[in-house]
Amino acid sequence: MKIKNTIVFLCLALIAPAAARAQVPAAGVGVSTPALTVEQVYRPANTRDPLKISTVFGDEHSPKSRASVSDLSRSTFSVYNLFLTGIMEDSRSKEAMLADNATGLIYILKGGKLLDSKRKQVPGVSGVIKGKQVVLMTEDKKVQQLNLHETEK
Repeated sequence: MKIKNTIVFLCLALIAPAAARAQVPAAGVGVSTPALTVEQVYRPANTRDPLKISTVFGDEHSPKSRASVSDLSRSTFSVYNLFLTGIMEDSRSKEAMLADNATGLIYILKGGKLLDSKRKQVPGVSGVIKGKQVVLMTEDKKVQQLNLHETEK
């Protein structure tokens, strides 16, 4: 047992200095890491426009404030308050980003469904993306046409 421990100690004594030398860079050689991009450093939790006035006041993480924010968005939601901020297209589909003038909330139109910021479908609203135009339809047959690059109301 004593011989075995001695052999292990000697092996570690021979390997450790070599490993330490391997980790120290040679003189004149610099080690650098690639610089991070803005997308890698800053990933916002929501897509709210920071230049719009916030509709949430106080502690937004408490249970009662969540209910009040969702009640506010449900009570003031109207397709006539929405404006088209952008259309994105990839090889699979098109998506339109819409913003609510009254609440500042962001909605996404994808696959004919209007989704809120939590990716939940807004009931009773559907839509179609046609070029640089979005047509929204409600259950009660209201139609709202939104054009890209139209001035806000």
